Amino acid sequence: MAFDDEDLIPTSIATTGDDAATDTEEGEGDKAQDFRLFASLATPGKRSQAAGKAIRRGEKDFESHGTRAQEGVLEASRAAMHDVLSYTRQHQPQGVMRGWYFPDRWADMPVETEQGERCANDRMARDRGSGRGLFARDRVVGLESDKSTMLSSMGRVVTSAEKSSPGWLKTWLLPEEALFLIERGTLDIWWPVRGIEHIFPADDSGGASSPGTENAEPWELGIPLSLQAAYALFIGRDGERGKVSLEKYQVYANLRRTGYKVLRATALSSLSPPQPTQTLWQWLFSIIREVPSLPALQHGNVSYGPLVRPSLYRSYIPVFEQLALVQRHKPAPFVASSMPEPQDPFKIHFHVWKSMSAFSKARPQPPDFQIAVVDARESHVPTLEQLDALLVSTPWDPPPRNDEGKTGAGFVYKRLKHGWRKAILAVVDRGLISYMRFGEMAFAEELLYCNTSVRPKAKRGGRAGRGRGGGRGRGRGRGN
Repeated sequence: MAFDDEDLIPTSIATTGDDAATDTEEGEGDKAQDFRLFASLATPGKRSQAAGKAIRRGEKDFESHGTRAQEGVLEASRAAMHDVLSYTRQHQPQGVMRGWYFPDRWADMPVETEQGERCANDRMARDRGSGRGLFARDRVVGLESDKSTMLSSMGRVVTSAEKSSPGWLKTWLLPEEALFLIERGTLDIWWPVRGIEHIFPADDSGGASSPGTENAEPWELGIPLSLQAAYALFIGRDGERGKVSLEKYQVYANLRRTGYKVLRATALSSLSPPQPTQTLWQWLFSIIREVPSLPALQHGNVSYGPLVRPSLYRSYIPVFEQLALVQRHKPAPFVASSMPEPQDPFKIHFHVWKSMSAFSKARPQPPDFQIAVVDARESHVPTLEQLDALLVSTPWDPPPRNDEGKTGAGFVYKRLKHGWRKAILAVVDRGLISYMRFGEMAFAEELLYCNTSVRPKAKRGGRAGRGRGGGRGRGRGRGN
């Protein structure tokens, strides 16, 4: 029912077409969330009923009517919002793991950067138990048990040379992994008041160290930490041991919540295919091919005269070949030795895999995506040199061979979209994450003028107006 100052809109002049679709989208965006439906989730008797229903948007009043019905609806929404925000999330005790914070346990391990380069040699790192992608120096949380399904794609066991050392054969977490598990309620983080030899005592028999918390009360060994304390312990600056920057953690948590498998970036086994060896005869024939012949000089571009030489052309292909003056880019699998190494923040930080059933965190397959995390407030738009260094550090991944040589707009777009090398920039602006994909493409390799010589098939019937029924009729018309 409309009020006196509100006139109804006639249906004859209602918005239709594209304007109606635009108004509908804008109207959906202006609607506020109906917290009364959220409140039903907190009600014990209605949780099962509300679990399968989608939360719809509420109706928004733009001006106060001064009626009791409007005030009642507004007060009910406020009370529902208060109940939702004050609701305490609970977790089952049998599904919660307990972790202990030992930041200096693996401080003497070799340094491993996010690109997989170590300061120590590979032999010493292998003897000390630091495998590729382990990042043992940054693993600061040890778990008492590893019975969670989340540990199939996070956490690693540091196999030290001293098998009887405390914490041996225990799962240790990186700071971003531990903080993510704490946020989702899977992990309880504790601050130890005793040494690691009391928490994870060594087993002299050569097996895994048995937990030392079975016969002692938890409060005698440590103090539980809150989520705020976990943020203070694990969030820091880039380069700090046992810490992760806030921007990198936000990207990591966002990818994990959407179902991806995320690991820190390491040096891939092979960035480009091996360069084929050349025999003596192949080298000689290559020299002969490089000598320009007289017909080649005649068809080449000269520094004077018209761009297109006067001649009789039966195809557009030689015309476009003469107009190709600018040197075009052609992707190559072999990286030049003079190419600089990628620098922060434009370098790969995370390897990302799509959700899969069989995933090995120790020996993962080639990643589906490679992501570099960039802070929008502290960085700028990357230059061409920075993008070149970033893309060269990624593996050589040309378009599928079964699409080579196929013409048509669909195949051309598919090859260009795939690219030869690709990387994703995760730009973080105060918690808002935007993903931008950059790739090495070769637009000049798609010669569109090669298809212009193919003539379209003529339609059946010859010229227009000459076929059956095309002439002017001379029959008698019907009278009135």
